Amino acid sequence: MTAITRRAALGASLALPLAAPALKAQSLTKLRVSVIPVLDVAPLHAAIRQGYFAAEGIEIDTSTTAGGATGLPGVVAGQFRMAFTNTVSALLGIREGLDFRFAAASVRSQATPPDNMAILVRKGSGITSGKQLEGKRVASNTRNNVVWLRGMAWIDKTGGDWKKVTAVEVPFPQMADALAGGQIDAGLFSEPFVTAALQSHGDKLERIGWFIQETAPSSSIAQYVAMKEDLEKNGEVFERFARGLYKGTDWVNERLGKPELLELISGFSRVPVERLKDCGFTVYVKDVTEAEIAEVIATMTRYGLGGRFPAPSELIFRTAKA
Repeated sequence: MTAITRRAALGASLALPLAAPALKAQSLTKLRVSVIPVLDVAPLHAAIRQGYFAAEGIEIDTSTTAGGATGLPGVVAGQFRMAFTNTVSALLGIREGLDFRFAAASVRSQATPPDNMAILVRKGSGITSGKQLEGKRVASNTRNNVVWLRGMAWIDKTGGDWKKVTAVEVPFPQMADALAGGQIDAGLFSEPFVTAALQSHGDKLERIGWFIQETAPSSSIAQYVAMKEDLEKNGEVFERFARGLYKGTDWVNERLGKPELLELISGFSRVPVERLKDCGFTVYVKDVTEAEIAEVIATMTRYGLGGRFPAPSELIFRTAKA
C-alpha cells in the first residue's frame, strides 16, 4: 500500500464515525402526534427528552391543540398518525363510523383524592354542589369529552340536574381568568391548571370537588388513538412507539413530585415550576382494559351520548394491552 493509499484509507476510517449520526437520523420513523398541555402527556415528553423514542428509531413531532377531540379530525385526514385524546371523544368518533383504535395507554383517575381534575367556583358565590349550578354556566375545555361527562355526573351526584346547566367551552389556560372575571360560574379544570388557578386567583376562586375521582375513581381518562388501518398495516411501528412511551411512563412514575419531573411539565405546559409543586397527579398506566372502556360507554349512554359501539375487545390494539 502506498503512502497516498494509506492516507486515503485512514481518512475514510476517520470519516465513518462522523457519518453515523446522520445515517441514524435518516433512518428514524417520524410520527406526528396531537397533544394537549396537561399533566397526562408527561410520559410522552419524558420519552422524547430521555431518548426512549430515538432508541426505538422514532422521532416524535408534537402539535398542541385545545382538547383531545380537536386532534381527532387530523388523525382521520392523515395530518397526525396519533392523537392524545380522552376516551369519550374517541368513542364518539367510533360511534360515528370512524375507525379509531386505542393504540397506547395513558392515564386513569385516582382511587382517592386529590385527583388531577377539580371543579372550581368563585368564592362567595354560594355554590357548593350541583344543585346550585342549575341555570349556571359551567365550562369544560371542550364539550362532550371526558371532562364534560364526569362534570355532568358530579352535578347529578351532588343534587343537581345536568340538563339544567349551560355548558360552555373554555380552553384550560383561559379558564381561571374567565371564572374570576364572571364569564362562567364554574370551571372543570385539569392540572396543572387547577393549581395554577388557585395560586394566581386564590383570593377569588375555590375548589368544591374532585369531579372525576368522586364519580368514577380509577376510571379511564385518556389514551393515544390511531386509525385501525394504519395500526394493522404498520403494527411494528406502533409497537416501537408503545415501548418508548411506556419507558417514559416508568420514568415519570419514579419521579412523581421531584424537581426533574416538574421542570419537564413546566416546559410543555408553560406553567412555572413553583406553581406545579402542589399539583394533584393522575395515575399513569401502561394498559387499557375492556372493563374501563365498557364503563365509559355505559356512562355516556346515561348522559345522552349513547349509540352503537363495537365490543371493547375490538377497540384495543395489542400495543395498548397489558
